[in-house]
Parts: sequence; structure tokens; C-alpha cells
Amino acid sequence: MSALHPPLPRQHGFTLVELMITIAIVAILSAVAYPSYTQYLQKGRRAEAKASLMENMQLFERHYAQVNTYAVNATTLNQVWQGYKQYSGDTAPSASFTPSYRIAAGACPAYGTPDQCVELQAIPNKGDPTCGTLVYRSTGEKANIITGTTAYVIPPTSGCW
Repeated sequence: MSALHPPLPRQHGFTLVELMITIAIVAILSAVAYPSYTQYLQKGRRAEAKASLMENMQLFERHYAQVNTYAVNATTLNQVWQGYKQYSGDTAPSASFTPSYRIAAGACPAYGTPDQCVELQAIPNKGDPTCGTLVYRSTGEKANIITGTTAYVIPPTSGCW
């Protein structure tokens, strides 16, 4: 080495090509993993909705055992009893929190009034393209209503119940 040209310091870091390859690999992995992650979340929400339907049906059955009807009482047979939890999960709806599903109760279609049969529906707040609304009846029948339709799917779509 001559005194005129001192040794150059060794450069540290990544080249632009190395950085672009790394970004491409991360993008490919994300594109593969994201759908699986969203399916995982949706299955968790469905499990929460099913648990809420079962829990609420137990409340309705307790009410039925006391007054012999799913309606408010023996003189108000056209109104469904309202003592059930109208949301899924443990946290009530608030300004900053929306539960995954809204729970609704009504008479079974074949009966017309909630006197002897009640139908609970878990209606998704964020949509569920596979299962839509989950339906559970006091007769033990399970169904679902695909989002955008009004027809009951009996037996329910595979993987929904």
C-alpha cells in the first residue's frame, strides 16, 4: 500500500437488490398467511356466536319451564320474551366496542307465534360470507342463512355448525 491511497473503510449495510428481495419474500408470505388468519378469526367469531345461541336458549328453556311459553307470558303470546342477552361475547355493546354478532329472537316460522317454539339468530355485524346468520331453534334444529338471501339452509352449510 502506498501512502497516496489509504485503505478504504469496509462498507456495512444492505444493497438495494438484497432489500428488494427481502421485501418480495415478506409480501409473498403475507399474501399466503393473511387468508388463513382471517379464516381463523372468523371461526373464532362463529364459535362465540354458537356459544351465545346455546347460552340464550338455556335462558329461554328456563323461562319456558316457569311460564310454559317462550312468549312474555300466557296472556301475551305474540311477543317473544326479552330476558336474553342480545349480543355475543361477554362485553355489552358500547360506543367503542361492537360485538361480533347480534342475537335476535322470534317465533319459529312454522308456528307463527313464540308460544311453543322460539328461533334464535346470530346475525354477524362484520359479515360472514360462508355461513351468514346462524339459526338455532328450541326444537333443536340448526340452520344458517347465507348473507344476501332469506332462505334457510337446512342442514346447515358444512363448517358452520
